[in-house]
Amino acid sequence: MQAVTFRSTFNKVLSILLWAGLAAAAGATLVSPGALPLLVGVPVAAAGGAALVWALLWSPRVTVDDEAVHVENVLLEHRIPWGALIHVDTAFALTLHTPGRRIRATAAPAPGQLTAFRATRSEKRRLDRLGGDDGIRPGDLPGTDSGRAAELVRGRWERLRDSGAIEPGRADRIAVERRPRVAEIVAVVLGTTALVAGVLLL
Repeated sequence: MQAVTFRSTFNKVLSILLWAGLAAAAGATLVSPGALPLLVGVPVAAAGGAALVWALLWSPRVTVDDEAVHVENVLLEHRIPWGALIHVDTAFALTLHTPGRRIRATAAPAPGQLTAFRATRSEKRRLDRLGGDDGIRPGDLPGTDSGRAAELVRGRWERLRDSGAIEPGRADRIAVERRPRVAEIVAVVLGTTALVAGVLLL
């Protein structure tokens, strides 16, 4: 099966709004007469802010394929082979458990109180129509980031287990890989530098 990637819906919408605001601020400064510090400082600060938005909000994601689940947070990427996975939790965010280790996905946070309340009402109405059990925890609700990501991971994991592709009882012998996300680290460093430099020029 093909790889599938999940990004937070909230983060995507917020990223687009912030990029639009930064672009509007830079554009308005460039087309309006003003002091040289403004003409330099605002675009530089906007470029730095745009880089930070990409690194902090847009880039985190969870990807599943037939070999592993990839949790890409801001600074680190974790590759968790399916045979190393022993539990999927959503208490505070999508959290993947391996022997002696818990890996939390910043791309799939558990819902806040208002989001959880709305998602719970919607799910309860759906279950009432189907005659199902409404004892689902808020972080697992399908209308939330953590719930959608957990469904994606669990669905692929269960299909691979049912097909016999995962050998049971070997989780503690399968390595989980971790490596830095170089492009994102560079974006955070340069974005912060540009943002500070732009503000100081104003």
